[in-house]
Amino acid sequence: MTSGTSTSRATEAPYDALVVGGGPAGAAAATSLARRGRRVLVVERARFPRFHVGESLIPETNRYLAEMGVLERIAEAAFPVKRGAFLMAPDGESERYVFFGDAEGVSQTTTFEVARGRFDEILLDHAAASGAEVVQECRAREVELADDGVTVRVDGADGERAVRARYLVDASGRDGFLGKRLGLRVPDPELRMIGVHAWFEGAAPLPPEHAGDLRLVSLDSEGWAWIIPLGDGVASVGVVVSKERWSALTPAAPEPRLEALLASVPVLARHLTAARRVSDVRVDGDYSYGTRAYAGERWLLAGDAGSFLDPVFSTGVLLALASGMQAAETIDGALAAGAGSRRATRLLAGYEREQRRVYRFFRRFVLGYYRDGFGLRDLLVSPTEVLGLARAVVTALSGNSRPRLLVRLRLELFFFFARVQRLFPVVPRVHGAGSTGSLGSDAGPVSAA
Repeated sequence: MTSGTSTSRATEAPYDALVVGGGPAGAAAATSLARRGRRVLVVERARFPRFHVGESLIPETNRYLAEMGVLERIAEAAFPVKRGAFLMAPDGESERYVFFGDAEGVSQTTTFEVARGRFDEILLDHAAASGAEVVQECRAREVELADDGVTVRVDGADGERAVRARYLVDASGRDGFLGKRLGLRVPDPELRMIGVHAWFEGAAPLPPEHAGDLRLVSLDSEGWAWIIPLGDGVASVGVVVSKERWSALTPAAPEPRLEALLASVPVLARHLTAARRVSDVRVDGDYSYGTRAYAGERWLLAGDAGSFLDPVFSTGVLLALASGMQAAETIDGALAAGAGSRRATRLLAGYEREQRRVYRFFRRFVLGYYRDGFGLRDLLVSPTEVLGLARAVVTALSGNSRPRLLVRLRLELFFFFARVQRLFPVVPRVHGAGSTGSLGSDAGPVSAA
């Protein structure tokens, strides 16, 4: 059971690890460390459950949930089961169904669409049940790094105190508790996007066998949109556009801007004809960034605290869980070897390399989606199946970032064809100037609460 209180005295004996942030990355790190017998404290500034966008998971996520020992609890929560995704052109005439069962090297071929408030609460409760000490409504204020560990001043229900730990895991998400203080964050100039989203009732249902599947719509402008079923007739609906496009919309309020964006894309307007907004409209910026370093001698960045990748392919929770568990494995090995030892240094360097490798792997898809002159988008929505390329793409989009050599070669061919598509139509062109899905059409508005 998670705790909402803290003591006012300073910690007498240091924790093996202090985790700042109780989201998926923090919960994964804390669970893994506690199950290894390490003494770990999680401080989370909010009280769970709390709202968080990022509801659509991909299959490889389930492997980490199983390793944490929490997959059964997630399944019992009755989240909609996701078997694949519909990739749609803006006019709705061209689409491809991505079936995760076609993926290679992925431990499970289904996953879930999750209301993140409940999902994250289950993970954090599981961390506490696994032996981690969890304190909610407790904010990390200041940090002091030293050769023998870290000291963090935290402010909770009983006031401020100093917490000492041998290692710090910054899992504070886009707040970037440590990364911002150390000046590590590096904005991605090629992915300057804004996301606007809300929950709706009454979106057109998919056939029963696809009831839990994602609808992802590529726009004729620079962005994309989603409809994610969350159960009980409610769906998360949102649009991602460039900062420039967002700034040009009028009026300034987010509600009419979201309505205008949804109504301007024919396939969205059709799927949302009877939809009614049932939540506030939320806007998220700073959609993509990297970091100058993921680890130092006594600290590691996990999940969005290190880097954040545009969520067009739903990799966020996967990357958070993977990095959290790898951070725990690194710390456990470093403690066993002796902090500051050569082996500890090699382990931290290995963590750094792995985070960069995975980020680069998925960023290539995201960057191609935005900058390839619609070539990659045309290929994604085309039903054409040649040379095993479709299966290779599904393998990557299911979360397998270490596919076998043949799959990697097919992915290279896929990116080659995406570049060719910009000049010569390998498949029919369904995006770009002159198509029917450009922003600014006169489709009717979506009703709001």
